[in-house]
Amino acid sequence: MSVTPYLTHALLPAGTDLTGLGARVARHAGAEASPRPGDRAGEVAFGGYRFFIALDDGSGQSSELAGLRDVILTVATDDERGQTFGAVLTLGGLSRDPDLDHFNDAVLLMEAVGALCPGAVLFDPQSGERVP
Repeated sequence: MSVTPYLTHALLPAGTDLTGLGARVARHAGAEASPRPGDRAGEVAFGGYRFFIALDDGSGQSSELAGLRDVILTVATDDERGQTFGAVLTLGGLSRDPDLDHFNDAVLLMEAVGALCPGAVLFDPQSGERVP
């Protein structure tokens, strides 16, 4: 079984500014970003360790927004379930980290998402639990 280290989905409220979001999250966390064309995916680096970051606003043919939204809302509060969410930001490590050397980097990325996207619901798909 392959496990993506630090895999996290963030369900973003409708109206969230998605422009350059990956780069803004990286900067806020103190990392370097390498966006890909279209700014829907890219990499975030803390030194030599890299995370991927991907944005799904439901506009692509292979969008998983609806399915992810349904799964993530299972851990949401009643108030959150009444809101409209328009995108999912996904991040995760690109290589193993058996000694958890980059755990704090992952936390910084999650905190950056929370700070830049008020009302976001963060979810760990590997545990099935909400990320506080």
